[in-house]
Amino acid sequence: MAHLAMNNPFLDDEKDNPFESSAERLSHPPAQQSQWSNVDTRSSYSGYTPDPPRHAPPPAPASMGGSSGGKTAKELELERREAELRAREAKLVERENAVEFQKPNWPRFRPMVYHDIDKDIPESGRWLVKRVYVAWWIAIVTYVMNCAAAFSCLVTKAESAGGTFGVALIVLVIGTPVSFVFWYRPLYTGVKFDRSISFFFFFFNYAAHLAVMALFAIGVPGWGGANLNPGFVLNPTNLLHHQNSGVIITISQLGNNVVSGIFCAIASALLIFQCVNGLWQIKNVTAYYRSKGLSVDQARNEAAAGIAQSRVGRDIATHAVKSQFTGAGRV
Repeated sequence: MAHLAMNNPFLDDEKDNPFESSAERLSHPPAQQSQWSNVDTRSSYSGYTPDPPRHAPPPAPASMGGSSGGKTAKELELERREAELRAREAKLVERENAVEFQKPNWPRFRPMVYHDIDKDIPESGRWLVKRVYVAWWIAIVTYVMNCAAAFSCLVTKAESAGGTFGVALIVLVIGTPVSFVFWYRPLYTGVKFDRSISFFFFFFNYAAHLAVMALFAIGVPGWGGANLNPGFVLNPTNLLHHQNSGVIITISQLGNNVVSGIFCAIASALLIFQCVNGLWQIKNVTAYYRSKGLSVDQARNEAAAGIAQSRVGRDIATHAVKSQFTGAGRV
């Protein structure tokens, strides 16, 4: 019996129990198989095949997601260029802030701009700026006298005096700041920095100013000038028949009202002087411009650089880059 008990397969814990399930066998492996603990025992059941060893997956490309958030390479390049533009803009702002602030000192009764010829303008061009500055003051005096002469014509009920006074008043109010900003200040800046484009602004705007002064000197009725009457000078009988050749006449105002005639005569002299002196100033500015070696090509380059550095130019450049990359992405 002992021999039977020893050979009893149901009492031997070291051998496999044929009635034991697969799960129990896996949870309670036999002792003699401990040396095979490193072997995947699941391979002998149900045709199981062990999984291959796993390795870390390769990093996903930029276009597949990951840290780029699903953006394409072109979008990343666009963002890089936008960052460069913002960095350049920050540098420009920093450079502008680094420039010493100059407190406005002109005009004295209400300072709005900084104006100091002796400190700002180089000695070689100081004489030129001072002459043009005097010419600007003469222009303001001419505006005032022409408006006063036109008002005297209005009071004495001269021909087309209402329209003449209205235009003269508009020129006085608007022409004073416009002349300073559009033809004197560009010359001031051009001489200060040797900037070619500023000289071209002066030439164009000052020529327009002289054209208006010449028109006022003629004295067409209703056009703002209260000046000489060539028609009366050539044919005095036109005054009696009121057949003026479309001009307001100083001599007729002297016959009608002495004070009004004097105002018209002064305004006429100032306007004529403006035209003659203006041509002389243009000659001086042209000689100075050539002596500095400035050129049209330099003015063109300065204009392009100014547009590129302006906020509008940067916005246009950014929009162009975006459009380029968007169109390339669609293709």
